[in-house]
Amino acid sequence: MDRKIEQIIRESVERSKNQRREFTIFNRIPVHMLQPTIISFTEVVDKIEEKVPQHMFDDIDEIFVGSFSENDSRALEAHYESGAIYITNDMVTVDDYVESIIHETAHSIEQARGFEIYGDQKVQEEFLGKRMALKRILDANGYNVNADFDDIEYSEDFDLYLYKEIGYDEIGNLTSGLFYSPYAPTSVNEYFANGLEGFFLGRREYLKRISPQLTKKIWEIINDEI
Repeated sequence: MDRKIEQIIRESVERSKNQRREFTIFNRIPVHMLQPTIISFTEVVDKIEEKVPQHMFDDIDEIFVGSFSENDSRALEAHYESGAIYITNDMVTVDDYVESIIHETAHSIEQARGFEIYGDQKVQEEFLGKRMALKRILDANGYNVNADFDDIEYSEDFDLYLYKEIGYDEIGNLTSGLFYSPYAPTSVNEYFANGLEGFFLGRREYLKRISPQLTKKIWEIINDEI
């Protein structure tokens, strides 16, 4: 076959894949493509099924890909609500989608099994210890610390303090070996979700070293021991 014709056919097939309106994860969870993406969503599905055990998605009923007012108003890439993940269609890589879907799946696990995850207070204590260490680091580096580091629940003011006044790049530089990522200090919920994301997609041994209690909980969830 002429190489040019072969290339045209290949590109046509790829466009067809990207323009599909429906996908399914684990042959159960429908993905509704309300608006097209620039990536192949087949690769997203394949990578999720390769990286994450199926039962971790027990509380996900469906996924919607498109433009959503709640994402836009809160500058979010995705959010989880009532069994569904709503994710923007303008991310640029397969990994962006995989990371966001796993992150929101972590929030679904929290909602379903929150007492089992947090009931013994070990994850909260580990997180709070890290938050107070972050406060000391910021004090030592001349930052005017005016946020409530004792409140481990999500606070938009605290999030904006980290993002606007300090910046995630600087947070990452100051907290290497303390938090898995610069977003993890935002709240105990994001600490858990970010940890789950890192466990499946990132440096698992590093996560275990810096966040042993969190890693232990994740292993218990995977093995359904909690």
